[in-house]
Amino acid sequence: MTPDQLRTDFLALLERKEREQVYQDYIEHNSLLVPREFVQNHGIHCSMVLRKLPFGADFKSDLFYLSKSSDDWNAVFIELEKPQSRFFQNGSNKFHSDFVQALQQINQWKAWFLDDGNQQGFLTGTINAIRVPAVMTRNPTYNKYVLVFGRRNEYAGNDQRRKLIKAQETDDFKIITYDSLVEGLGQKQGLFTAARHNDHIRILSNELVEKEIFAWVDPSLLSVNSVLYAAILAAVPSNIHLTKNGEWIEALGHIAPHLRRH
Repeated sequence: MTPDQLRTDFLALLERKEREQVYQDYIEHNSLLVPREFVQNHGIHCSMVLRKLPFGADFKSDLFYLSKSSDDWNAVFIELEKPQSRFFQNGSNKFHSDFVQALQQINQWKAWFLDDGNQQGFLTGTINAIRVPAVMTRNPTYNKYVLVFGRRNEYAGNDQRRKLIKAQETDDFKIITYDSLVEGLGQKQGLFTAARHNDHIRILSNELVEKEIFAWVDPSLLSVNSVLYAAILAAVPSNIHLTKNGEWIEALGHIAPHLRRH
């Protein structure tokens, strides 16, 4: 699907008032729609977005990705609410309960991570497989939060409403509407959609969107489906290399037999 076709198709879907999961599924299968907030100069790390990533006993981030610079990491947690969720009460500039509850959800996430033990457990356990290269795990990680909520037409043309929404944002928290997801699609790169599964990361995508991940991540910590596995084999030999016993070797051919498959 071309970016223009994707834009038209997604905007039409937004008008249909489906369940929230319908929109998440669509975004996962069309990863150009994944928000790019708080992306640093190295892009989305491993070209990977994790779906329904759990942390703590009660929380799940609908989407999650890492992004790094040379000095630090951003860990970006994304909450998806329904496109038909309301910012404001009818005929009023008072916030609707939909929006209040979404803001509270983000605050609950922030509060959980204020415990240093929770933060460290998340970094060294939940997402440790993709915190590569190991030398950069010493760099600080800053949590960032994105709320995807509602439609722009609820405040377009109303400067007071726009400012009230903007006032809820902070340096580590951004609010965007579903309309914004279709902006700049032609300049975005596709991503692997993946999920944490027991002791490894399960890549759900069929397409080999990048090869470098397989040179960095321990292949025993990844699983792929048969379609992606075939794409990896078809890309051998690649121009991606890793070091083994002090020698540079072609990466994809080396790691393929060690990948888990589902």
